Amino acid sequence: AVVSTQSTGEKRARALARKHESAYVLTGPLFLPTVIGNEKFVKYKLIGDNNVAVPTHFFKVILTRTKMGGFALESYVMPNDEIRDDIPISSYLVPKSAIEKGAGFMIFDYIADSQYYTINGVRNPDFIS
Repeated sequence: AVVSTQSTGEKRARALARKHESAYVLTGPLFLPTVIGNEKFVKYKLIGDNNVAVPTHFFKVILTRTKMGGFALESYVMPNDEIRDDIPISSYLVPKSAIEKGAGFMIFDYIADSQYYTINGVRNPDFIS
């Protein structure tokens, strides 16, 4: 079976919001390049009379407060397409910096790296409570 990437990301965000006392979710479009030969190209579809650009991907960044006093961060990039439901959402985890580069802006840059208890599900060795 296939599901939309939007619903897959939303399910994860809702699960984390129910589990933690607070959750902040950022979602947005990305227009990411594809490599053809030795060159990179951004190719995307236009729809409607106003030629609305359809993003190639979507990002979702989820920030939650942990019981340890720090934050947990999960950041995903998913294709703007249907995906198989047997592919775990964890396969779309990316470094937050990859989203920042593709989106052109900083995300939660006011939070020091040492304040993250986990990043993409991995315990941060630099965490300071």
